[in-house]
Amino acid sequence: MTPSVARELVRTGHLVRSLRLAPFATSAVAVAGYLAARLGDTHDAIGDLRVLGLLLALGSGYALDDSAAITLQASPYGLARRLWLRIAGAAAVVVPVWAAVLAVYLPSAPAGDRCSLGLGLTTELAAAATVLWAVAAWARQQGFDQPGIITTPVLLAALLLAASIPQAPMLVGSGPEWTPAHLRWSAIVVAATCALVAAMRDPAARWATPG
Repeated sequence: MTPSVARELVRTGHLVRSLRLAPFATSAVAVAGYLAARLGDTHDAIGDLRVLGLLLALGSGYALDDSAAITLQASPYGLARRLWLRIAGAAAVVVPVWAAVLAVYLPSAPAGDRCSLGLGLTTELAAAATVLWAVAAWARQQGFDQPGIITTPVLLAALLLAASIPQAPMLVGSGPEWTPAHLRWSAIVVAATCALVAAMRDPAARWATPG
C-alpha cells in the first residue's frame, strides 16, 4: 500500500468507516454519560480520568476486528500495513475525545501538576490500548478475524493484576510514587509495542524463500 493510497483512505473517510464503529460509539456514549453524571464535578480528576480512559481503551480494543480479513489475505497489501491503518483509524477517534476530556479535568488540578498528570494518564491510556492491540493482533495470527471480544477480559484482568502488586504500585495518586509508576507504564508501552510489531508479521513471510 503506497503512501498516496493511505492518504486517500484517510481523506475520504474510508479508513474510519472500515472500523467496527459500534464499540467506539458505545465508549463515546459511556464517556458522555459519565461526564453528565458527574455534573461538572472535577474534584477527583485522577480517578475520573482513569475511568474515562478505561472506557476509551475498551472501545479501541475492537479496532483490529475485520470480517473481510480472509478476503484481504490475498491482497498485495501487507498485513502490517492493513493493521497499522486500522490502529490509525482508532487513534483518529480516541485522541480527540481524550484531548477534550483532559481539557475538562486538568484545569481543576494544581497548576504545577497539570503537565505531569496529563502526561502520566495519557501514558496509562496508551499502555492499555497498546496491550489490547497486541493481544488482538496475536489473536488474528491464530485465525480470529474479530478478536475484540477477547480484549475486554484481558484489560480487566490486567488492571486487577496491576492493582494487586504492592511492591510495584501502578495505580497511584499524585505524589512521590507518580514518576516511578509511570516509568513502569512507559515500559509496558514499549513491551506491548514490540509484541504488536511481532504479531503483525505476515504469516506468509515465514515461508518466503530468498531469491
